[in-house]
Amino acid sequence: MDFKQLESFVAAVDEGSFSNAADRLQLSQSMVTIHIRNLERELGTRLLNRTTRSMELSQDGRVFYGYAKEMLKLNRDSILAVSRANRDGRTISIAATPYISRYYLSDWVIGFHALYPDMSFQFVTSYNSEIQGRLQQDGCEFAFCNMKILDSDYAVRHCGVANLVVITPADERYRALEGRSFPPELLSEAPMITRSSTSTLQQEFMRWMKQSIPAARLRVVAAIDDTETIKQLVAAGVGISVISEVAARDYVAQGRVLAFPLEGTMPYHLYFVYKKKYLSPEQVLFRDYILSRVSGGE
Repeated sequence: MDFKQLESFVAAVDEGSFSNAADRLQLSQSMVTIHIRNLERELGTRLLNRTTRSMELSQDGRVFYGYAKEMLKLNRDSILAVSRANRDGRTISIAATPYISRYYLSDWVIGFHALYPDMSFQFVTSYNSEIQGRLQQDGCEFAFCNMKILDSDYAVRHCGVANLVVITPADERYRALEGRSFPPELLSEAPMITRSSTSTLQQEFMRWMKQSIPAARLRVVAAIDDTETIKQLVAAGVGISVISEVAARDYVAQGRVLAFPLEGTMPYHLYFVYKKKYLSPEQVLFRDYILSRVSGGE
């Protein structure tokens, strides 16, 4: 028995389905199924009675569910206690996605450091799917990500929205489009610089493509994950791309690229996640500072 099996079982019960549990844990549905089957095999009993349309706890499952939740809580608390013992309370430990670190978190940390220069920071760069693990296993007190974290030990605060935009070279062809949303038909005509990974941004762009222009085929000339490199290539005229409006602001302000809304795409949502208990006085200062910045709309 391991904690991944327990997490899959508890998530399936809490969410009411294997697919929802998979979304919560950022695993494939098949992996959640494997974890629960292996757990049932080790315990020698069926925990969940499943059909194609429903799922419910067995009698043994109802008994085991409470113990499973308690084991997961004890595991998290023990890791947190050790991490706190080994870390100065004046250290702010943060897990954050690369995007939020670069375009939001750096400004917030600079502002906080100006007020409290004796504080130190420990940053852990993680993708959205890794954030919950960083909180539970590494004992980070804070996180910034693009998804809600479902954990009773942490509070979640919505702290911003960023829309997707098409960025293009700042040449006459595209200047003629200023003041409009980007014409969808041009996406299949112009050379495209896309991302090589299935990031949150990439997933939303592909969802929009399938819904808005399902027959279109992109002319991909480069696949790169680094946003700064993408902007440099677009500015040099290599192609066009889709990035966050926040990430595009500096190049737009400098006149190096143009940015156009992509009508119908879903915006990025940014979340601030923080530990509800066991924060040092200094960590409480950081929490309250971020909450004040968020409330101020910055």
